[in-house]
Amino acid sequence: PSAPPVPPPSPAPFPLPPPHRSPSLPRPLPHPAVFRLPLLLLAALCACGKSTISDPGGVVCTAIAVAGLNVTVVDSLTGQPAAFSGLWARARDGSYTDSSAMVFNDTQTGAVRMALAYERAGTFVVTVHAAGYADWIKSGVTVTKDVCHVVGVLLTARLVK
Repeated sequence: PSAPPVPPPSPAPFPLPPPHRSPSLPRPLPHPAVFRLPLLLLAALCACGKSTISDPGGVVCTAIAVAGLNVTVVDSLTGQPAAFSGLWARARDGSYTDSSAMVFNDTQTGAVRMALAYERAGTFVVTVHAAGYADWIKSGVTVTKDVCHVVGVLLTARLVK
């Protein structure tokens, strides 16, 4: 009679070390899925969305901050942006105050824009100041909020010399 067949070797109960490679040989690249998983996780995090618990419709809100007040600043005589110096804007709603000296220049139109009251609903008094100009003041500017963000209000501050 013949000997019984030899069973295949069983897998090791612990990870085996990788085979020795010569230092002059390049290391093999990992499986492509190793690269895809972090990218998928990053994409999921950067999708910047979450379902609002209070909305049964499943609205997805982005994680961006929306400015409640978007102010374009122009010279009242020309209606055009000017080389404003010492420019700042302030928004007040009760005890809340937001101010900014940061200016966004539109490279296509040259417009000078300022943004205030990020994600803040309320009724504001908005002041814009520039050296050599009278302060521009607008009262009763109401910013509302939808399910996810504030609904930005567009203002044009026409500064008078």
